[in-house]
Amino acid sequence: MKVKIKSILNVIGHEELYVIPITSSGKYLLGLNFYEDIEGGRVARFVLILDKYGEITSTKVIEGDKGVVLAEGIKEDMEKLSKIIKIEKKMITNRIPLFVNIKVKNSPETQDRGIKGYENYVKRYGEIQVSKLTGQVTLDVIEETI
Repeated sequence: MKVKIKSILNVIGHEELYVIPITSSGKYLLGLNFYEDIEGGRVARFVLILDKYGEITSTKVIEGDKGVVLAEGIKEDMEKLSKIIKIEKKMITNRIPLFVNIKVKNSPETQDRGIKGYENYVKRYGEIQVSKLTGQVTLDVIEETI
């Protein structure tokens, strides 16, 4: 996957979510999240996290400010993952959320959609082994300057 990050991120919200780490490039981590689109839903989506200190090495709950960045190769990478784990619905778009100013937590404090979607997935299919997904896709980050 190729991601373009502009020098100034427009923060559009704040969210708490579960992140399953897949790969990293420098200080950026590409993760998988299951998002509750409808009650009981579990849509798979890619998320990008500014993980300055390399804190996310297993499935973790994070909280942070959210912006949106442009990405290429999402459909192909999601297909690769769906051959390894069960993914019913996929969020395929050329934009993915980027989380900055993150806080890693021991457990969720809210029932945000990024928390509920993961819990719905685990109820249905069980925990995901991170080692199965690690390194299955590549990440190329381009930081644009003004």
